[in-house]
Amino acid sequence: MPEETVSTRFWWRPAGVFVLIAGYLLLHLVLRGYFSPTLGTDDMFENVFVQELKLGYQVRQPPLYEWMLYGVQKVFGPTIWSFLVLKYALVLCFALFLYGVARQAIPNAKLAALAVFSYVALYQIGFNLHEGVTHTAVLMAASAATVYCFLWLLREKTVTAAVCLGLAVGFGMLSKHSYVLVPVAVFLATLSDGHWRRQVRLSLLIVAGVIAAVVYAPYLYWVVNGEQALVGSALTVMREGEQGNGLARVVTGELRLLVSVLGFSVPFLPLVSLLFFPALFRGKKAEEPDPEVQHVGNLLQRALLISLMLAFVGVLASGAQYIKERHMHPVLLLLPIVMFTLISQRRYSPRSVKIYSSVLALLVLVVLGIRISGFLAPDKRMCGGYCRHMKPYEDLGKQLKAQFPEAEQATIVSLDEYTGGNLRVTLPNARHIIQSFQPSTQQRQNCFVVWDMGDNGAQRGLKAALTSGGFGPGKAPVREDTLRSNQIDVSWPHLWKKDNFRKTTFGVAKIDRDSEICR
Repeated sequence: MPEETVSTRFWWRPAGVFVLIAGYLLLHLVLRGYFSPTLGTDDMFENVFVQELKLGYQVRQPPLYEWMLYGVQKVFGPTIWSFLVLKYALVLCFALFLYGVARQAIPNAKLAALAVFSYVALYQIGFNLHEGVTHTAVLMAASAATVYCFLWLLREKTVTAAVCLGLAVGFGMLSKHSYVLVPVAVFLATLSDGHWRRQVRLSLLIVAGVIAAVVYAPYLYWVVNGEQALVGSALTVMREGEQGNGLARVVTGELRLLVSVLGFSVPFLPLVSLLFFPALFRGKKAEEPDPEVQHVGNLLQRALLISLMLAFVGVLASGAQYIKERHMHPVLLLLPIVMFTLISQRRYSPRSVKIYSSVLALLVLVVLGIRISGFLAPDKRMCGGYCRHMKPYEDLGKQLKAQFPEAEQATIVSLDEYTGGNLRVTLPNARHIIQSFQPSTQQRQNCFVVWDMGDNGAQRGLKAALTSGGFGPGKAPVREDTLRSNQIDVSWPHLWKKDNFRKTTFGVAKIDRDSEICR
């Protein structure tokens, strides 16, 4: 580990960094679980998927997240706590692996810690992470582990390091398809640098590759034996959007990628550029660092530039247009570490560090304030129009069990994924079906169809809900199959507004168990 150039307080030392990161994540975990048991974006259909342990669930997303969630739910059940524990454990791994990388590239302990803390200044991590992140959490942890283990292998050249890298790559390939950018960028950066190229040992890379292949093999077997090609499915998703000639499609895709790269970088990049402008652009070089530290910093800079280049080349080659800020994690994984590596190589003002640290603390408090206000007052001003994480599905489940006691062991067909995933929280022993997943277990004695009729008096019928939910016309139960129907009203919570300030109505139909939709 590089020598520290300044004396450091507890918060900048490894133990302090761990305490701050773990405390920050634990606070968000407890807040979310305490204020609402409702599953939000992506969590809801994952809760339906993991009724069963399968080699694969969907071609567009590898299954490692579902495998891990299945195991966690054996302890916490199909509740919000299972999702929170898994997500924040993965994010903690992400942060600690990146801290290990930062300490190898940045000689100053305070700047290394700030580099890792700076990930909260990326909107997709500091804010959006707390709602609606599933496979991305696995991607983040595996990507950070890959960089750390690759550096370990280059420096130590041991079989243990090769095993670490193989496991990281295998898990990464099982996280999200975009993960492949990370090991490719680091490997190409290594080959492009004379110092690191001499450290490469082909035999150890082969060991790592074999281990990664073994880890990835179950999912690959599932894909090969399926009906849809992996690459073709990925391209279909990424090309989703406007049609047009090749040039127009490429230009649109590249512009969207550029916007996504810039959007992912805020507010971190403008903030650091402003506060450390003299050091980054006019500052004199600091004292000559340890050559090994400088080599690591150069490697990370190359890896970041190559990952950006690969992303732009990938869009050019594939014609992809479905590109969002939330897809940029593997592309900009090393951005904060690289920026602070550059700062550490120049003479910088201690005042800039103090101001920047204060701004990061303020950002954390602002995010906490926004989240808590959305929990206490789930209306458009506080958390947008949907506020799905506060929708009272728990009350729906309780009323459904009270009106239909047999529903606890029945087949429940939910016509939207949010309803399906959240009903599994309160009806864990039922057999749950959504449009994108039908369990292989046998039909139950009773079957219910549940659908969201809308808020504040809206009355969306069964047929309209079937259509909007993606169910084919042949799935609609005929009138003779409907044994009983009812409506359930649930009231949203609010700190100061009266009861029923916002009310959602759900339709419930008990239908014949042999109906097509119940199978």
